[in-house]
Amino acid sequence: MPMVRVATNLPDSSVPVDFEVRLTDLLAESMGKPRDRFAVEIAPGLRLVHGAMKDPVVVLTVNSIGAVSASDNVRHTQAITAFCLAELGLPPQKVVVSFNDLAPHSVGFNGTTVAEANK
Repeated sequence: MPMVRVATNLPDSSVPVDFEVRLTDLLAESMGKPRDRFAVEIAPGLRLVHGAMKDPVVVLTVNSIGAVSASDNVRHTQAITAFCLAELGLPPQKVVVSFNDLAPHSVGFNGTTVAEANK
């Protein structure tokens, strides 16, 4: 169950209306996970700096059970960076991505944890 947060100092009006849906589709393909397992949050208009500069930037966090290995993350980062350039006009150096591989017992859904649900 990937959980994705997109934090940006861009105003909401600069983020396409269906950005989160298309990002879900992009990540579902890149990560090999069903799109109905993704939760994507867009947080626009934040007081956010990168390198002490207030230029437009995106800080994207991907939390997932698996599908975030060293080699996977290169592929995901390339896809995310290209997507942010096309959709938001951000150059690659203004797209910062972090990945966290979660243990199944650390993720709750549908009234239990993923670890318990998979027993």
